[in-house]
Amino acid sequence: MTRRIVFFLLLSLSTIAIAAPRAEKIGAFTEGTDKLKAALAGDGYRVFLPNTLACCEVWLAKAVVANKKDVPGANYPEFHESEFLGVIKFGKDGGGDFRGQTIRAGAYTMRYEMLPADGNHMGVAPYPDFLLLMPVAEDPDPAATFDFGKMVELSAKASGTAHPAAFEMMPAGAGEGAGVTQTDDGWIVFQGTVATADGKSMKVAFVVKGSGEQ
Repeated sequence: MTRRIVFFLLLSLSTIAIAAPRAEKIGAFTEGTDKLKAALAGDGYRVFLPNTLACCEVWLAKAVVANKKDVPGANYPEFHESEFLGVIKFGKDGGGDFRGQTIRAGAYTMRYEMLPADGNHMGVAPYPDFLLLMPVAEDPDPAATFDFGKMVELSAKASGTAHPAAFEMMPAGAGEGAGVTQTDDGWIVFQGTVATADGKSMKVAFVVKGSGEQ
C-alpha cells in the first residue's frame, strides 16, 4: 500500500512538473457595443498558466489594416498607431501589465503603440511594439483612431495610475492557430492569427503575464 501511495505521489509531482501554459477556444465576446462585437473574431481563447489557473481571455480583431511600412526596430511595422487588435478580459483576480501594474477585473480593448524613442524608455523592454489597454466603456468604436497623448490618457484609466497599461508584443513564432508559450524570463506569451484587409493573414504575439525591468 505504501509503495502504491508513493507511486501516485511521484506521478502527480511529475505531472505538475511538465504542465505547460495553453489556450482553450471559447465563444464570442458578448460585452460592449455592437461595433466592438462586430470587429472581433467569432471565437476567443482562454489562456491558462502552467499551474492550470486561468490567466485571461483574448479575442483578436476580425481583420486588421496591416499596411507594410519602414519602421526601424519594429516587429510589426504593418500596424499604424492606435490600430485595434482585439480585446482581453481578466477574471475576478484581475491581472498585470508589463510594467507590473495591477489591472482590475474586466474587459479592455488592445491597441497598437510604439515605445517612445526617448531616454525615459530606453532599456525598459526588448522590443518597441506594445499593446495599450483601454476599458471597453472608454473605447466603444474600434474604427476610431487616437494620437499618442489620447492613447496614454485612455490607457491610464485601465491601470489606475499616471502610466498606460501596456503589454509587450513579441516576435511571432512558428506554428498555426492560437497557442501559449513561456519564455526563459517566465513571461506567458499568447500567439494568434488575424486576417488582414487584403485577404491574407498574419500572426501576432504578446505577453499576457510577466513584467520587465522598469
